[in-house]
Amino acid sequence: MLDYNYLLTDVLSNVSAYRKFIAKEAVITAELPSFEALPLQDKNNYLLSYDLKELCREEDLQSFHLIGASSGFSKTGAIYWPKRPCDEEGYMQSIESMLVENYQIDKKRTLVIECLAFGMWIGGMQIATAIRNIALSDKYPFTIATPGLDFRATIRVIQDYKELFGQILIITNPSNISLFKALLDDAKIDLPEQCVSFPVVGEYFTEHFREHIATQFGHPKDSPYVVWTGYGSADTGDVGAETASTIALRKYFHANPKASQAWFGTTSTPMILALSSSVYVEVIDGNIVVTKNQFIPLIRYNTKDAGGLLFKKELEGKIPASLYESLPEEMIYVCGRADNAIIFYGTNLMVNDISDFLLSLPSEKRYGGLYTVHETDNKGISCFEFVIYVNKVEESLSRWYFDALIAFLCSHSAEFAVKYNNLSRSIDIPLIRVTVEDVKKLDSKVKHRFII
Repeated sequence: MLDYNYLLTDVLSNVSAYRKFIAKEAVITAELPSFEALPLQDKNNYLLSYDLKELCREEDLQSFHLIGASSGFSKTGAIYWPKRPCDEEGYMQSIESMLVENYQIDKKRTLVIECLAFGMWIGGMQIATAIRNIALSDKYPFTIATPGLDFRATIRVIQDYKELFGQILIITNPSNISLFKALLDDAKIDLPEQCVSFPVVGEYFTEHFREHIATQFGHPKDSPYVVWTGYGSADTGDVGAETASTIALRKYFHANPKASQAWFGTTSTPMILALSSSVYVEVIDGNIVVTKNQFIPLIRYNTKDAGGLLFKKELEGKIPASLYESLPEEMIYVCGRADNAIIFYGTNLMVNDISDFLLSLPSEKRYGGLYTVHETDNKGISCFEFVIYVNKVEESLSRWYFDALIAFLCSHSAEFAVKYNNLSRSIDIPLIRVTVEDVKKLDSKVKHRFII
């Protein structure tokens, strides 16, 4: 585990921005402050508040090999991160190990299709470089294609080359998977069961979602790697990764909602991942706070992701022994963005609860796996516009989805039911509107989020 006190001493000595940050936050620096007394950093109060040359060690400015953008957008746009070779040390090996262990690329002829943004975004280019180098090593029966966000090209590649490969791995964002399913169905491409899997990045997903995708693509419902992810960001880099045992633990809690409620405070079981040894993680006010040594070192950086820490020893005797034995000693659980909720007149409506409800609908309702919601102002009144993407649009579906959504929200939250019914009676403006659109019309250049 990272020696965070040693890192703190080094950063105070060599990073001028951090000294200014400490002084601005009125922390006495005559002697080394206790780690727990240090102020929390975030993108706005630290990364966007100081020049690059102040945020890193001076000597590191003489030796970096890569400049890439974070995917987040803030008041001045993306942050352009430099990377040192040591920041990426072991990255290709970890990707290679994941592909061998999870997807047996040493035994199956594999086509990997990367469907992520490229350009300056660090995540897209890092993965593309790693998988191309793995392919170039000629160690495995392994081929790559990089259509990026041209999803029509992805479908064409699958159509033309599917018979040559034992499996296809599509590296993408979770919210794109349903779009791929719609495009494959529209092109009438018949793929063998268990042929396609999705190593994914960038977004939280529920266990219900993983099981839904497993069923759609012919995998056993409890298949662990049909959708697989790590956890981190362009700001923090790697923080954790799913393993067979952490996924099995999540599935156990998912199947036992009372146990999930007791451990995590929610019946929607969070993602559970093995914690990386390169970071020190705290949980402060329910937010994941990361300390990490990198080109721009971070000291108590608030990711604004909700979650917590989970230790194997805490679970002894409280879960089946078959699950317990193979667990890593330290785990991190992630519930999604701390602000990943629709605030309906003071009532939190969690987007993942709504997602699970929509995924549970009968197949004849043609839910396409995606929805968005944004808040609008109508004569000073806050209204919420839901767009639900379906596989085939019919005029009656908008009303049906509206009724079903309101009924679910009322049954799921007594507070919402009281507010919605009373507010609806008191004003002559619909506070929630629902429309349906064809999932195939989504713009692939947009990184889909639930709240826009």
